[in-house]
Amino acid sequence: ISRIRATLAAAPHHHNPGSAATFNTALIINDPSKYQSHGGISGLRVAQVRAIFGLPPQFSGAHLNQALAYVEWFTPLGNQNPRTGMHIISHYTRF
Repeated sequence: ISRIRATLAAAPHHHNPGSAATFNTALIINDPSKYQSHGGISGLRVAQVRAIFGLPPQFSGAHLNQALAYVEWFTPLGNQNPRTGMHIISHYTRF
């Protein structure tokens, strides 16, 4: 089971030095049919989790009792750096 975290920065307090904010990055299935047929990273998209939250009971009902996530998307995986072979991505700015 994978765990995704998004935590706010904690200010120093007494003997506690505090901590920086943590926003995990995740590979999310964007195209299930491509992912299932090709495997690997085909059909996946990179996103950075910025907040994890739940809906109040009056909005969620019995059918939606799982956590939701607000994410910032990155550009699709595609071009690779010729030296490293790593995919080149950046924050996705089109809406």
